[in-house]
Amino acid sequence: MGDVLVFKLREQAGYFDATKFGDSELLKVPDDVVSLSLENAAITDVGISNLPFLYKVRCIDLDSTLITDKSIEVITEFKTLEELWIEDVKITDYGFKLLALLPKLKYVSLWDTEVSDEAYYYVKESLPHLTLEG
Repeated sequence: MGDVLVFKLREQAGYFDATKFGDSELLKVPDDVVSLSLENAAITDVGISNLPFLYKVRCIDLDSTLITDKSIEVITEFKTLEELWIEDVKITDYGFKLLALLPKLKYVSLWDTEVSDEAYYYVKESLPHLTLEG
């Protein structure tokens, strides 16, 4: 886990902590963020749909939020994304399989999700360079 971006990018320009934000406040996230932390934020799919297009984002931490597959549909538009933290969220195999649409994705942490082995291997086969933990 020493190579993950989430810890490195917290100390650099482009890191944005939105952990205290609610759904409506996600409109205020700068579109040039490199790393976005929403860990434990009381946000839902509505909030994620309020995000601007994050054209430089490399890492998003959504651990322990209230998101579902609808948020993953939005996130797959961020083609620069390299790392995604989705521990303890309510996504299904459908949402998880959408991650195969992110060509630069290198790391996903999915502890405490209901993702099946079939979905796990589908994404792993689509993105052989991807490290999946969970």
